[in-house]
Amino acid sequence: MRKLDTKTEQTIEKFTHEIQTLYGDDLISLILYGSAAGADFVPDRSDLNFLVVLKRVTPESLRKAMPLVRSWHRQKIATPLFVDPEFLQSSLDVFPIEFLDMQEQHRLLAGRDILLELKISPKNLRLQCEEELKGKLLNLRRAYLETGGRVEALEELMTRSLKSFLTIVRHLLRLKGLQPAHELLEILVQAEETLGLSLDAMRDVHSLRLGMIRIDKSNAQTLFERYVADIEQLAACADTLFREAQ
Repeated sequence: MRKLDTKTEQTIEKFTHEIQTLYGDDLISLILYGSAAGADFVPDRSDLNFLVVLKRVTPESLRKAMPLVRSWHRQKIATPLFVDPEFLQSSLDVFPIEFLDMQEQHRLLAGRDILLELKISPKNLRLQCEEELKGKLLNLRRAYLETGGRVEALEELMTRSLKSFLTIVRHLLRLKGLQPAHELLEILVQAEETLGLSLDAMRDVHSLRLGMIRIDKSNAQTLFERYVADIEQLAACADTLFREAQ
């Protein structure tokens, strides 16, 4: 975990005090998760993400925080996730990717570390990986229609979607018994080596994202076609993992 700047630490400390004051003994856990608990946080650009675990979440308990939400947003604090233990345990089969990401990058601010108590089923993780890959692929195709074939729109579509696809790939690597990397290019390398795939188009989109290459009318459509083909490979791989587990 990278050390945060003084301003951000002060914001976290203030938020922690506000939540403890609002909820007192009803607060089970207060957890910082996401980029601020990892290595990708950018001060004044990245949001601060918090998980608030109460004994029970009700409209009444949520109303206590309402007056502070606008102030939090001005401080780059995303609207917190409020959950209770019952919701957490009953949602492990639905959100395994999200909870694993939280487990991997989090910092306990108050209470007990309830994230470490969660047990994620590989079967549920594989299913969500396949659902997410195929769902995002459908959305990518729909968004492609809306670009009208414009180069700038195609570039934005590919570069914006890459990270979300590679987040899912990280969890496919988990299912193969690996500790996945965090840096996007390293994830691609691991995926090619472990899953036996060639993901050259995703590598090119990564280079495009970094400004290392440019596209124009002569190659934008071809890159998109190759990019979609790579994603289709990954979706098929997730399905294969299911058959291997049978």
